[in-house]
Amino acid sequence: MSFISYSDCPISINGENFYALSASISSNTQLVPNRVMGGELESYSPVGPLASKLAVDYYVTGKNEKILFLTGDVSCSGSFGGIEFSGAYMTDYSVSIMPYNPIIISSRFDIFSGHNKTLSSSSYSSTGIDVANATKVDLGNFNYDNLGFRNPIGIDFGISCERIPNYVIGSEFPQDIRLGKVTKSMGVLGENIGEIMTYEGKNTAQMSITPKTINNLSRGQTLTCSGVIQEQNISVSSNDQVNGRISIIEEVR
Repeated sequence: MSFISYSDCPISINGENFYALSASISSNTQLVPNRVMGGELESYSPVGPLASKLAVDYYVTGKNEKILFLTGDVSCSGSFGGIEFSGAYMTDYSVSIMPYNPIIISSRFDIFSGHNKTLSSSSYSSTGIDVANATKVDLGNFNYDNLGFRNPIGIDFGISCERIPNYVIGSEFPQDIRLGKVTKSMGVLGENIGEIMTYEGKNTAQMSITPKTINNLSRGQTLTCSGVIQEQNISVSSNDQVNGRISIIEEVR
């Protein structure tokens, strides 16, 4: 097989191409060895369905971030390097925000309807992109005094979706996919520590972030998390300043 350059391997989900930094697709089969009397290996048999996964890291460039809508019970299809897949359900969605860095989104999917195994080159061209940048992020519903620090230097946001496939006898693929527990989380790392934080597990909090370009144009939806304070910590390392972090968790479903 000829070498295929990354520029000839675009990622597409529901017909829309993404400015991906990296992407991978993998399959795993659960097997057990079948041994006959005397210990001789006869064959291998599957004890579970074929597990296929898709992972993609990309920039958000539009006013709406299309993949965010897939955190519900909606499936999707797409292609990666000529490999086409369908029946994919998002399991994890995370956003990482750091000063003066483009905002990167990571999405993970479980594929329940299989995919073809033909790798081929394709192309995707554009005239340029306008990405969300961490020099322009609005952080709302955030009380600096109460949380104990004033200068946020890192923000992370994530959604985890439990997927429960329903298999019936005689079928290779699941009859349907049920949406289980959905959990949101948001964490903020900050410096200029004020009073020490002494509460967690019972106090409620709400935060929202709005990614923007360096020209102050919104990119992607406002991300919100309204739940209970789960974690807080203070840390320091050599030649660094004391930083504090607080995170909240929300059980959406």
